[in-house]
Amino acid sequence: MNLPPRADCDADINAISIDEALVRIESRLPKLDRHESIDCTKAQGRILAVGVHSPISVPPFRASAMDGYALRVAEAGNELTLIGHSFAGHPGPDSIAVGTCQRITTGARVPDEANAVVQQENVDLTGNTVVVNKAPTVGLNIRLPGSDSQEGTPLINAGTRLGAAQLALLAAHGIHNVLVHEHINIAVFSTGDELVSAPDLLSNGQIYDANRPLLIALLDSPAVRITDLGICGDTESDIEELLKKAAKADLIVSSGGVSVGDADHVRTVLERFGRVDLWKIAMKPGRPLTFGFSRPEQAYFGLPGNPVSAALTALLFVKPAIRTLLGMPAVRWPQLQVPVVSKLSKLPGRVEYQRAVLDQNESGIWQVSTTGLQDSHVLSSLNTANCLIELPIESSGAKVGDIVQVIPFAHFGEGSL
Repeated sequence: MNLPPRADCDADINAISIDEALVRIESRLPKLDRHESIDCTKAQGRILAVGVHSPISVPPFRASAMDGYALRVAEAGNELTLIGHSFAGHPGPDSIAVGTCQRITTGARVPDEANAVVQQENVDLTGNTVVVNKAPTVGLNIRLPGSDSQEGTPLINAGTRLGAAQLALLAAHGIHNVLVHEHINIAVFSTGDELVSAPDLLSNGQIYDANRPLLIALLDSPAVRITDLGICGDTESDIEELLKKAAKADLIVSSGGVSVGDADHVRTVLERFGRVDLWKIAMKPGRPLTFGFSRPEQAYFGLPGNPVSAALTALLFVKPAIRTLLGMPAVRWPQLQVPVVSKLSKLPGRVEYQRAVLDQNESGIWQVSTTGLQDSHVLSSLNTANCLIELPIESSGAKVGDIVQVIPFAHFGEGSL
């Protein structure tokens, strides 16, 4: 949606929508097809390249869900003789005779003729005589073979990030090796003659570079390898030199030098080396985002230089791009609808993301409040915030009590990659 520019509007007729940018980026990125087989003990955070099917049924036998007594339901009203036991890993006899029952523990194999397990709290035991004092139903407390998964059925889909649940599932099925995507190689650098890295001392007009530590921390995960290319000077030749150093990267992410100033050369160099696929997005902060290719199959993101703008564009565009490169499905973060307790100011024309704090009031009701000054250089606000408020393109802000859309920072965590 493009709004005509006017004094009370922040629109740019050359900017595209966030959704259009995401679709364009996703459609033009390659899906890298490099795989390796690794031990599951080293697979935390890696991306599954080929779907896994269950080699066995789990559980492989009828198993007890309780500590208790395995018996025939039809005999539950009679006195039963306790004969034998079945412990987890140490099954008892496969059969039980008429008029008998078997002591059983959780996870143990249920004897063939038994069709219920009565938990021990519902049984009176005198010597070897068992009296059931709560009538069971057929199938009570019995886990059927394959009730978790059946042999040959899909277990985990390709493109899944392997976390605790997935690794446990693989272990439960006796799987110790998986085929995962090789690491994505990402090169990161900042541009700007004014930038200095600690512990160097600042000279007049210089500032410390926060963007590289920010971006490396935001984008790092077990599925990627990041190369820090340092700080690049504000000349076309400096940028060209760094692009040559990043020749083996799958993705390059830079910050700064993408606007329209005299020292903004990233777009010019990118067009010389490869191509620019988009520039300018109708969002705030972060409008001057550049995406393209510095070489065939080598994607390039030129992020804005202000740290908050760099952070938000990395979260909203670069992290989803990494998912695409790794063959993972696209993700759209669910938003919460929460009352705001601060007045929010905004000009229509761009979707605006304001840093905010999501918490509960004294009555336990969730609410959201602004962190204050929203200028894109205010990095301290990211430290204070735990979420973003998304104000639509046509919005002029919000008053206290209005319901606003909120994206918790937790959505952007490592698990989202």
